[in-house]
Amino acid sequence: MNKLEIKNLTKHYGDFTAEVSFSVPCGAVVGLIGENGAGKSTVIKSILGIVRPDGGEVLFDGKQIDGLKREDRQKIAYVLDDTGLPDELTLKMLGNVFKNMFIKWDGAKYKSLISSLKLPENKPVKEFSKGMKMKAAIAVSLSYDSKLLILDEPTSGLDPVVRDEILGMIYDYVSGDDRAVLISSHITSDLEKLCDYIVYMHGGKVVISEPKDELLEKYAVYSVDKKIVPELDRDAVIKVLEKEYRTELLAYRDRMPEGFDMRPVRLDDIMLFYSKGVTL
Repeated sequence: MNKLEIKNLTKHYGDFTAEVSFSVPCGAVVGLIGENGAGKSTVIKSILGIVRPDGGEVLFDGKQIDGLKREDRQKIAYVLDDTGLPDELTLKMLGNVFKNMFIKWDGAKYKSLISSLKLPENKPVKEFSKGMKMKAAIAVSLSYDSKLLILDEPTSGLDPVVRDEILGMIYDYVSGDDRAVLISSHITSDLEKLCDYIVYMHGGKVVISEPKDELLEKYAVYSVDKKIVPELDRDAVIKVLEKEYRTELLAYRDRMPEGFDMRPVRLDDIMLFYSKGVTL
């Protein structure tokens, strides 16, 4: 069953058009990747109702997202790069605010998360580091019985220790019943650790949408002599990238002949080849 479904979502911005379809299954973490301007933010803002699409559907638990009742809408939690927490308030004050905002606010869980994350209850948010603000925002999102967590660049600019803590929080969240996560990030190494599925957007379109492990197993990066590139099977080679001292290919492992230097593909490689490579 899918927790979230994006069906033919369309949004026009001048000469740019985003046309997107993908799903977020229950119990899964889906990573949304792509270059700046690929349309990722448009998708997230459409889900959250910040942007009104020109066409298509966004379904949450099979229901049109723009027609959800308040209780159902509060099952969708989100944390954006700018956390949006009021700078002048303390976490203790925020707890009192949110208990009046959310129908199913769990004050005990909120206090427990704040304590386990070693966040000060009585210090104004403006005095927090970026990592502390992000941890606080995620703690809030985990304290009101949400079923879908949407994260936009949650680990950007954070040190490896804080990033690992945040990834642990996300993993714990999705291990609960009937929950799912959609996370957009440029730190693809985090997504390789965390995600079950990868959706790669390029030029407003979904180019790849499949299980992460299958994706990383299916492709490889090959180094070859430029002279032999025209002789290769066009169905085996996805993209060709000319570098200063060598030619590299993004190709299907099971279609390439043996004998070439190759290495396992990374998500960064896929983005680089699609943005700068050419078709054979």
